[in-house]
Amino acid sequence: MKYTKEELSPTKVKVAVTVEAEEINAAISAGVAMQQKGISLHGFRKGHVPAGVIEKRFKTQIYRDAANDLTNVHLNKILDELKLTPVTGLNVTPTPIVIERDTPVEYTVEFEHMPVFDLPVYDGLEVEQSRFVTISPEEVNRFLENLRAKNSRLVPVDGDGPAQDGDLVNMDFAVIVDGEEATSSKGIDYAVGQEGAFADLDAFVRTLRVNEDAEKEVTFPEDFVLASVRGKTGTMKAHVYAIKRQSKPTDEELVTMFKMQSIDELRAEATSILVQQKNTLARSEAQTRLLEKLLGMVDFPLPEALIEGELDAFVQRESQRAMQVGKTLSDEQIKEIREKNLEKAQKQVKSYVLLRKVADNENLQTTERELQLEVARLAQSMSGAGQPVDPKALYKYYAENGILYTVRDQLLINKAVDAIYAKANVHMTEEGEAPAADACSACGKDNAACAGCASAPAEAAAEKTEEAADKAE
Repeated sequence: MKYTKEELSPTKVKVAVTVEAEEINAAISAGVAMQQKGISLHGFRKGHVPAGVIEKRFKTQIYRDAANDLTNVHLNKILDELKLTPVTGLNVTPTPIVIERDTPVEYTVEFEHMPVFDLPVYDGLEVEQSRFVTISPEEVNRFLENLRAKNSRLVPVDGDGPAQDGDLVNMDFAVIVDGEEATSSKGIDYAVGQEGAFADLDAFVRTLRVNEDAEKEVTFPEDFVLASVRGKTGTMKAHVYAIKRQSKPTDEELVTMFKMQSIDELRAEATSILVQQKNTLARSEAQTRLLEKLLGMVDFPLPEALIEGELDAFVQRESQRAMQVGKTLSDEQIKEIREKNLEKAQKQVKSYVLLRKVADNENLQTTERELQLEVARLAQSMSGAGQPVDPKALYKYYAENGILYTVRDQLLINKAVDAIYAKANVHMTEEGEAPAADACSACGKDNAACAGCASAPAEAAAEKTEEAADKAE
């Protein structure tokens, strides 16, 4: 096998491969030999069918498998010799590759790859980090209030309603347009006042009472998510079965729930947790500043495929928000979203590429156990009151849909961030004292004034896994 490489761009190559007839003949013969071992044909002993008979009888399968095996061997060898890491699938032309005995074959493969560049020195980078030891009573109160909200339970409201913000309404719902049912749902749970809800529907549900039938005329917007009713006037109909409200635990119930002796002991524990959280956040902010320094010390071309992937993710998130209010994005809106987020997408890709390079430089790996624990953590974070997410089911969903790779990538770049931090000279500042500001490599502003640009790459990867998790639910 011989090949030549053509650089289509700094991060994209085209490789032309020539396979001599001798190598093709050898691959076909090897395939025939493999078939001989297990084939039994009438008139021959098992394993003793002549090679010529085998090749003629099973030519299509043998030649196809030989071509695939040859291609896989060649591509692995080429990638190893060129020292390139693909970021897209390998586009092989022609596909499938057809081979014949005594006939050489030529094919090409195109792919985008991680950029090749030298890492800047990150040993001994200087960074300041705040150290926290105290927490205000107000912060503890907010923590306990959030604890109550997370451990609340749904109970039927007193009386028959109507529902208020945060209530869950169980009902049958239908939309009638032009005398026909456009959509309907039985026994759905609708959360009143949910962010981005279709305003007319939310207002309608707020008027309903338990065991009541009601209807309301509504005109649907031109960008409504259900195409068949866009711009039309129809009737929303509903029947309410139950209205439930979150009941938060009292101080005494919280103390019992968390096996404390008193509310004072629970507050002390909350204080300890908040101190730890603040210091963890301060460490994360220091890591972001270190990354910003590194990004400003190096420049390299960015793979277009990775940028497109980030832009697609921005569009997907905005599309989901639009759907929550019963709308769809127009082509012009999608274009605007992509243009608006281009710089941020480029920043996220640059951070990701740099951290993957650090991970390779540090020989970092992720274990199967770490992967399982991370999926379990994600499952816990997605679990709501009375609606736990099973870690095993989530892991299975991720594995079947190719999402485990994203989770593994997230863990790897987090380790890279930790590796940079571990080799830095970290100077602790007094509690509440702001660390010296560094300039953002994307826009030149101080990081403290650059919330839009200074997002850590780990956050971008985390968003992807959370989106995938939403689908799993």
